[in-house]
Parts: sequence; C-alpha cells; structure tokens
Amino acid sequence: MKRFNYTGRKRILHEDIKIRLHDDFKDRPIVDVAISLNNYNFPQNANVFLEPQSKTRFMRINLGEVTNNVRCNFIELTEFDDALDIAFRIKVVDVSKGLLLGIAENVQAYNKDNQLDDNQQSLLPVSSVDLSSYGVLWRVVQDEQKAVLEIERELGSREQVVRSITFKSLILPAAMRQILVKILSNESDWDTDLSDTDELSTRWLLFARQIGAGLPEKGSDYDDWVDNAVRILANRIGVRQSAILVSTEGAWK
Repeated sequence: MKRFNYTGRKRILHEDIKIRLHDDFKDRPIVDVAISLNNYNFPQNANVFLEPQSKTRFMRINLGEVTNNVRCNFIELTEFDDALDIAFRIKVVDVSKGLLLGIAENVQAYNKDNQLDDNQQSLLPVSSVDLSSYGVLWRVVQDEQKAVLEIERELGSREQVVRSITFKSLILPAAMRQILVKILSNESDWDTDLSDTDELSTRWLLFARQIGAGLPEKGSDYDDWVDNAVRILANRIGVRQSAILVSTEGAWK
C-alpha cells in the first residue's frame, strides 16, 4: 500500500469528525462518516481517506475529493468481524504527489445514541467470533490483564447480541460469575490494596465494590460473596421480568 509524505501536515480536530456506528447490520460493521473541512483550506483536488484499524486488521477507504462537508454513509468495514477495538484515522492526501496534507488519529466511533462507543474501555469487551470448534455459543477468554466475552458469530452482530434480553439476563451474569470465581480461586493473584489497575482482578474487584458488593475477605468462603455480587449486577441490569415475559410468550419454543 502506498505511503504518504507527512511533511507539513495539518492536524484535523476530532470535533470536526463524526463517525457513527450502525447497530442494525447482520455481518460486518457499518459506519456513517461526516467531516467538516471548511476551516482547513485544503485544495479541492485532494482526496479524503478513512482508515479503520484494529490490531492487525486495516482498511483504507477513499471518501472522495475535499469539500467543506465530506459525508459518506453506509460504509461497510469488510475486513472486520465486529467493531471491537476499532480506531479510525482521517487523512487528506494530494494523491498525485503522495503528500499528506492533514490527519486525525485515534478517532472513535459514536453509537446510535450519539455516545462514544466504549467497547474498547469496557470492563468486559464482547467479541463476535466463530466458536463452532468449541461447540458453545459463548465463552470467556481470561488472563491476568483482560477478560473478553466471545459470542458465536452466527447469533448476529455484537451490537445486536449485547442489546438482547437473552444476553443481559442469562449470558452476562453467568460470565461475571465465571470471571469472579476464577479471580478468587487463587488468592495470590489479587491484591487487597487494589492499587494496580493494570491487573484484571483489581478492576473487577473495584467494580464489585462500586456496585455495592463490597470486597471479599481473604481466606473466607467466597461463594456467598460471588452470589451477592451477581445478584446486585442482575438487579442493576433490570431485565428479569422482561425475560420472564418473553419466555411466557414462546421464546423457548
């Protein structure tokens, strides 16, 4: 892929960029892009590029030539399975000279409620993946720094699944229980001072304390504490009665 000369580039402000993530798709992420360039005096024959990137996946999408307001809707991010960890760059380029005229980096997408998509910073990021080899529809992948809740891709997009009553009432509380049990299974793996927020155990125990579950006492029986923490979370989610109503209407048929 062609590289650009970065000499003399202008910084495009994030406040002039709006990337909105759709939640009504069934396969790949789809975004709408709106960029205001009327204050930058870029030449009109320059091109505007959108570059989504997540880990090793990358795309470069030509949004067309410079105008005061660049708009492009329903852009399908075909190289990505879901929107997890995607950050965007906006580049304005004189393609004929290979010269980068302007750039904005680490731009985050907004969701349908016009809020910044926070899955990157989520305590429990959700990823849509192929779980057919495991024979399950969801699982938690957990190490000392991070836990990710993987959902079977065939169930639908990540955004669809996490908004469903089934996810909120059944999967999320069970995943939380699994994570807490694993954290507490080895007392040497967590710090009662809760000083190292790079550690998964610290972040989860701080979360449990924040929602009102308190902290477990080392050496005690943790089952009751975990039960209480999960109960509090389920009450905060608040979909128990909705799930029961859905089941009486034939959800289990």
